[in-house]
Amino acid sequence: MATVSETHLTDLASVLKSIGVDVRRADGREISGRCPVHRRVTGREDGSPSWSMNAQTGLWICFSCGARGTLSMLVSELTGEPDAIMAVHHFLIDRNLERLTLGVEAPAKKPDIDWVSFSKFVMPPESAMDKRGLDAEQVLMHGVRWDTMNKAWIIPIVNQFGDLQGWQTKAHGWVRNFPVGVKKSDSLFGIERFLGGTAVLVESPLDVVRFASVFEKPQALATFGAAVSDKQLGLLSTVADRVIIAMDNDEAGIRSSKSLFNRLPHFRRGTLWWNYSGTSAKDIGDMTAREMAEGFTSASRVLPWNL
Repeated sequence: MATVSETHLTDLASVLKSIGVDVRRADGREISGRCPVHRRVTGREDGSPSWSMNAQTGLWICFSCGARGTLSMLVSELTGEPDAIMAVHHFLIDRNLERLTLGVEAPAKKPDIDWVSFSKFVMPPESAMDKRGLDAEQVLMHGVRWDTMNKAWIIPIVNQFGDLQGWQTKAHGWVRNFPVGVKKSDSLFGIERFLGGTAVLVESPLDVVRFASVFEKPQALATFGAAVSDKQLGLLSTVADRVIIAMDNDEAGIRSSKSLFNRLPHFRRGTLWWNYSGTSAKDIGDMTAREMAEGFTSASRVLPWNL
């Protein structure tokens, strides 16, 4: 009889095979094979098994072409479904693969923490989106919704598999997380949609949506606040090959940036720092499209607190 780990590993390998990944080997820690995105990146097929996925986290990398990403990203790209969150959710549920973490019993999942419960929230009103300069399509694609009773933003907290862990309710002057104790520090907002390359690291999830409303590329990822965990840095280093640090332009954001300077992992294409000079904006969400463009193009290796 197969062990729990073997059963789940077989399930994950089967998922990858069913979406077109040429899986060559699977063990308790790693699934490897020919890179499924090699042609898109290099213009030719992967000639040898150069691709590897961590069987516990769903994070993957091709050691030949350098592509990397999440399970959600891979399912989205190979199935042609642009909404990675819902694509992965339905894809796994359809195959009875609710959980892919290996060797650990799944914690009891509260019945009210699921996409069905989340769907009770509605699209934000146009006035609220316009006030923050948010494009309605980007709001929808990032899963951001609205609590009409409290007149508050509802921000999904999603892991790298596209599983809903809870949500954050954000209104003027207050923030609440549901359920209490949900680990925002185990994820980065936007990671399930991230397509690799340069990541602009910000604090607020709504700044991710604002950034996407102005730029098609690169993409932003959010830490849900000034505190950045080691888990978040690990996720960041796995999916991005360059990072632009754009923490808030206030005391807490500067302290966070200084801490990151000493903690950041190595990125193949380096680390840059967002330039807030010439603006009084607290964060990129407060900036005009022109100010954002200037801040992005002037990002450099110069540490902003030394300016």
